Amino acid sequence: MKKSLLILTCCILLSVLSTRASGQESAASQELIEDQIQALSVEFFEYMSSSKYSDAAGLFHCPQEYTTVKRSGQTLGISKLLKVFVDEFGIPSNYKINETPTTYYNVTVCGGDREYWEKYPSYMQIPLEVVFSKEDDGYIVILFSNILNKWEIRAVAYGLPAQRPGAKERIVEVMTKMLITLQPKTHKTPTKEKYPIVLASNK
Repeated sequence: MKKSLLILTCCILLSVLSTRASGQESAASQELIEDQIQALSVEFFEYMSSSKYSDAAGLFHCPQEYTTVKRSGQTLGISKLLKVFVDEFGIPSNYKINETPTTYYNVTVCGGDREYWEKYPSYMQIPLEVVFSKEDDGYIVILFSNILNKWEIRAVAYGLPAQRPGAKERIVEVMTKMLITLQPKTHKTPTKEKYPIVLASNK
């Protein structure tokens, strides 16, 4: 089933997700880029901690070719999934850059789709060690892409260390809840018992 939102779960080495950029920027421009993505990260976490999921979803890149309706659908879908992140993992704290390749299980949300991002393979990332209020030690990785000369969030992954007992099962559980969240709601036909038909009388 094709969706505009990618939900992935896998065991990832942070070294595989190492920063990928052109590598040709000057020191000054590199510092400017780092400032921009750091500001985006701070804004994202502020929205998440304030339960402003739609605002956080608005920081994600949306393909320019999307219609207004499809853009709204992406923002709504991402905001629902970000709420699942908070509901299941809690609020992160004790942020620290993770400089050591680490194996962990994760769930990821991003805008666009797989085919779209294959056209834009370059990205930068901020890998973080955090402490989740509901899951203790964990990881968050934020990926950024520069499309049309603007840095935006490409994807966000929340994860748990692979060595933690039950980590894989817990991540699968969260992923299942994310998939259920994106399922369209079905409207049941009203039953006669719930809405009885009353016949009018002239008496």
